[in-house]
Amino acid sequence: MNSITIPEDSPLSFFQKYAGCVLILLTIIGFISKSWYNYPVAVMAIIGAYRLLKNPQLLQQDKLVRFFVFSFLCLWLPLLLSLPDAVNPGHSSQTIFPYLRFLFAGIFIILEVHDQNKLKVVVTSVFAIVTFWCLDGMLQFFIGRDIFGFAYHDPDVTHGLTGAFYPRYAISHICSILFCFVLLYSLHRKRWWAIISTILPLIFITFIAGKRAAWVMLVLSGIGYLLLLSVYSKFKKRLILMVFLVTALIGLMLTVTIFFHEPSKIKVTNTLGLFSLNYQTFNKATSLRLPLWKTAYRIFDSNRINGIGPRGYRYVYQDYSSPEDYYYKLGQTHPHLLILELMAETGLIGLGGYLLFVIVLIQSIICTANKQKVLPFFIPVAVALFPLNAHMAFYGSVWSTMIWWLFAIYVASLRIQHNSYADKPMVNKCEF
Repeated sequence: MNSITIPEDSPLSFFQKYAGCVLILLTIIGFISKSWYNYPVAVMAIIGAYRLLKNPQLLQQDKLVRFFVFSFLCLWLPLLLSLPDAVNPGHSSQTIFPYLRFLFAGIFIILEVHDQNKLKVVVTSVFAIVTFWCLDGMLQFFIGRDIFGFAYHDPDVTHGLTGAFYPRYAISHICSILFCFVLLYSLHRKRWWAIISTILPLIFITFIAGKRAAWVMLVLSGIGYLLLLSVYSKFKKRLILMVFLVTALIGLMLTVTIFFHEPSKIKVTNTLGLFSLNYQTFNKATSLRLPLWKTAYRIFDSNRINGIGPRGYRYVYQDYSSPEDYYYKLGQTHPHLLILELMAETGLIGLGGYLLFVIVLIQSIICTANKQKVLPFFIPVAVALFPLNAHMAFYGSVWSTMIWWLFAIYVASLRIQHNSYADKPMVNKCEF
């Protein structure tokens, strides 16, 4: 029988070509739910594991897949080594072994996003998704309900703005870490009005949602991208003018917001306490997290080698905290500081693995011939791994998914550039 030939320009052909990208993007869309993102990750992990089993020579032949696997082991092996002394082996096991899904899902992403066109589809789609979330959030803020009917002042939601993430208030965390994708797409438009009209909604939503940890990520991403542009931009004067204009508009927008929106005014006032030497003022500025950090350090100090196991902080919090602490009776699931969570739950072994991961991550960007092309994907990885991040649990499902998704996209961009320059003598011959 003759096989059916599908025209290259047909919708079916397009879907076949980009079906893998759809899975990758469904992961990002799935963050609006407490668990939806797990389904596309599971499918990608199964396909990635199958591809690796089908072609086991891949680890020998492809040094960037090998780099991804080595980087993954830097963070996963300490989890495994913490299990013998885990305070709750059952809960820790539910983190440690399912964590392997990120390895195979990452391999799927790296192999799937193998050319510039697919990478462009991912960037454009993430831009569209994040922009929609931000505009939807603005709708919720200004008229009281978003496009899905979720109310801004809902008795079941105490933190206000949720947008499409209702009833969770994760919109600012997710949008701020994806800020670089919005910047990357916007700056390629090369029109000041397009850049401003896409950046300002994201900044507004991140600010109005009131999550100071998201503010930090947004600022870090902005600084990172500004440094990138200052080095590689061919139009320095135009860049300075654009930065001045955007900064002025952001300043005006935030000033007006603070003046008319009392919760934002209170947040900014409290945040200024970070510059205070008074314990109570500083503690208030950190959302009462100083006791959590002290408790996490006490846990690490008593379990220095391999920690208490991932997600074990909640089970020993009262054993190491003081009855005077605000959270003593309430308890906490994690210390809200990445580096302390890592130290408390995986000890010095985990800290060493994290530092090794950071070293090879930095080496990877140093050894890249065309840094300008991959730095936009390096920046969000660096921000997601920033040791002073004070938001979601480092070993929690949401942030783990985000870290490995971002890292896999970064490695895919490295692989594309490596293949583009493979036959040219200018390539830096670093080995991972």
